[in-house]
Amino acid sequence: SNVKGETEFQSLGRYLLKSEDETVVPEQTVIQHSPFTIDERKLSQVFNTYILLPNTESFLLVHQQLAHERIIYERLSSALHGKPVATQRSLFPSTIELTPTDVVLLNALLPDLHQMGYSIEPFGKTAFVIQGTPADIESGNEKIILEKIIEQYKFFSSEIKLSKREMLLRTVAWQQAVKAGASLSEKEMQNLITDLFQCQQPNAS
Repeated sequence: SNVKGETEFQSLGRYLLKSEDETVVPEQTVIQHSPFTIDERKLSQVFNTYILLPNTESFLLVHQQLAHERIIYERLSSALHGKPVATQRSLFPSTIELTPTDVVLLNALLPDLHQMGYSIEPFGKTAFVIQGTPADIESGNEKIILEKIIEQYKFFSSEIKLSKREMLLRTVAWQQAVKAGASLSEKEMQNLITDLFQCQQPNAS
C-alpha cells in the first residue's frame, strides 16, 4: 500500500487501462489473470512514455518509467537481503567532493550502496573515490550518477518519512530507471514487460 503523501511512486494500476470503457482495471485482475502472451503481442510506444500491449478485445497501457522503477526496486531489495549486485570496476575512477553534511549522509549509505553494486571509498575528509558502479548500467557518468542519487535522496527525505534503506531503494530505482520521454526499441519494450510480469508486485510502485 502507498504511503500517504507519496507522490513519486504511484500505482501502476492507473496506467493499466481497458479500451472498452477506459476505466481502471482492478490491479489483481490485470496482472494475475492477464490474457496476454508477451511473445505473441505487437508492442508499441505511445508518446515515448507508455507501452501499448494490444489484444483482440482490450489492451494494457503501461507507464515505462514506473514499470522500470518497480523492476529495479525489487531487484535491489533482493540484493540488500542476499547476493550483492555485480560491480564493474572503473578504468579511471572518479573523485567527488561533498559538503560536510553530504559526507555524513553518504557514509551512512555506503554499506547499502555497496550491496547495490556501487564501489565507493572515502578519500580524505570531504572526498570519495568512485571505483565502480553496477554492471548493468552504462559507465562513464559515475560522478553525475552519485550526485543525482544524493540529491534525489535528500528530496525524497523531505517529501516522505521512511527508513534510510527504503528511501535509498526508491532513490536508486528512480535514478536507474528509463525515463518518460525516452524512445525504446521493440526488444527493450519486450524485456521491460517480461521483467515487470516477473515482479512480485508488478502492479504497484
